[in-house]
Amino acid sequence: MTIERNLVLVHTPGYQDVEDFQEIGRAVEEIAPDIEVFVASNGIPSSATRRRASKRPTLIFSPGNLLSFHPLRGKIYEGSPIPKLEQIARFKAARLPVPPSAEITPGVVLSEAEFGSHVVVKPGFSEASRGRFITLMRREAVRFQPRESFPQDDPGRYGPMYAQRFIDTGTFVNHHRVLTLFGVPLLAFKTTATTARPSLDSPDDVLAAMTVKARRRDGPIERELTSDADILKLAARAYSALPEIALHGVDIIREAGSGKLYVLEANPGGNTWIFSKGDMTTRLQAALGLKRLTDQFDAFRTAAKVLIERTRAEAG
Repeated sequence: MTIERNLVLVHTPGYQDVEDFQEIGRAVEEIAPDIEVFVASNGIPSSATRRRASKRPTLIFSPGNLLSFHPLRGKIYEGSPIPKLEQIARFKAARLPVPPSAEITPGVVLSEAEFGSHVVVKPGFSEASRGRFITLMRREAVRFQPRESFPQDDPGRYGPMYAQRFIDTGTFVNHHRVLTLFGVPLLAFKTTATTARPSLDSPDDVLAAMTVKARRRDGPIERELTSDADILKLAARAYSALPEIALHGVDIIREAGSGKLYVLEANPGGNTWIFSKGDMTTRLQAALGLKRLTDQFDAFRTAAKVLIERTRAEAG
């Protein structure tokens, strides 16, 4: 079969292992001999690859921002941080379920009908918090705070803060992470704290210290694979809200009691490619009982099939 199109896979050293992309590339060329695959480094100009790839219609995929590699032609899908408030607005526009949210501005008033009794206060720009600087408080206690009043290491000093209705996931806080490529799941797991959260009628200082998102650095956690069809379907739908970003790490929570699902964010910056991140990958594989994180959904071959479809449809 004649080669008609090119696919360029761009890895960023320190964030994605080049071998991941080489494996995906081999699968693409095995399944689709009409596509030639190039693997480029985001750390150097890769000038020879750039010139060779420019000779045919091309599609470029990079989990993160393109840095040193700048293609001469082609349809580009690259990761890029998107402010959380913008993500929420776009989720709502796409009719996805999101908790009521509002930027904390001077004179802000949060209604009990919309925001309930408790809210979570978060940094509102890009992915600056990485799960930190998130505070639970009573709705009526929310006040605007000037940026200069925040500590030097607090994201509130450099961007907006927002309040989001607290969605109670149960006595042991938990969330789901679904990694998708063009909306197709590559990996999905649930993280649960093993220490019970305090009662919501606890004093303010106890609430403020509460772990709102289960993270290893805050205490013991448990992880398990997610196979819930409703969660996978919602994660796939989230792609429609941010279609210019191919790789999403969609965070979803389920409300205890009602079972209602909510999308929190898509983490579109590209740091969610966790198939080859050293100790982090090893720990996650052990926790999920997988030899490789790719085993759950045959991730690399699945990625190859999705990229073939996109390359044939959109290479330019």
